[in-house]
Amino acid sequence: MRYPSTLLFVTTSLVLACGTCPVHAADPATKNLSNELQDVFRKWSQAMLEEDRKLWEETTARYRQIGIRNMIVSQKKRWPGALFESPVSPPDVSDMKLARTMIKGVTGQLVYFGNPDFGVEEDADIPEGLLFLMFIREKSGWKFSTSRFMGLDGAEEIAAAAGKGDYSFLDAAHFAPPGKVPPLPKLCPLPEIVGYIEIVSIGYETQASIAERSEHFVINNVHRGLIIGGLKAGINPIFVETKPLPKQPETPGKEPKEHHFEFSIYRQTAQPDAPLKRIYHSGVKTDPGRFKVIVRGDS
Repeated sequence: MRYPSTLLFVTTSLVLACGTCPVHAADPATKNLSNELQDVFRKWSQAMLEEDRKLWEETTARYRQIGIRNMIVSQKKRWPGALFESPVSPPDVSDMKLARTMIKGVTGQLVYFGNPDFGVEEDADIPEGLLFLMFIREKSGWKFSTSRFMGLDGAEEIAAAAGKGDYSFLDAAHFAPPGKVPPLPKLCPLPEIVGYIEIVSIGYETQASIAERSEHFVINNVHRGLIIGGLKAGINPIFVETKPLPKQPETPGKEPKEHHFEFSIYRQTAQPDAPLKRIYHSGVKTDPGRFKVIVRGDS
């Protein structure tokens, strides 16, 4: 199996710790809360479309504000001048079905089913799936945090159930809101070198930490992300820990899924035709486990 070596980097979703099942009863109180969260998201979308920084600050969770600031600075872009430079618009959920409102602790989420409109090219094929709009409750009320889209290609049972209006699969613990928010991240410095990481983690749960300020987490997928705080021209310590996922029962007539792990570090260059240069590649590891590597940013 081949995996991409060129990177198409996108802003990754905020990853928080998971816990037990959330509250999602269909009662008047939950309906009122659902309306409140939808109103927060509408105002956040308005702020993005109208480039209204004041409204953006009023509707965006503090955790997310610092995360966005760090991502912009890590690309050597202006803050807050580059806040609204993203080519992707807020997702339009008007043609999607609200599947569930889920609350746990100080976190909540609206789960939509259907085909979201991300404001990309008209011929872009956005698959049917689940859109999670995530919120954090602060002292001044609920604030929008981030969104996560889960395509349902290859998840036939979930797609079939959702198509019939049966969203009971959302009772699974891994769909629950996290319940709590980690400590606010520190403001990262302006990087010496803009860097990116690519992790191929098929059949594994992988965590990677770069200079103890850029954390990356991926389960059974390919992750491409910006390195928060960038790379130093000299030594950059990278800690990686992988855990094999439990083997799934084999489906008759289908080949078992293969395990595959490798990761790469890239740095930004001044070459228009080759904007990224790979400066480290782990190679394919059959039993990656836990390890540390040193990467020189100027190599």
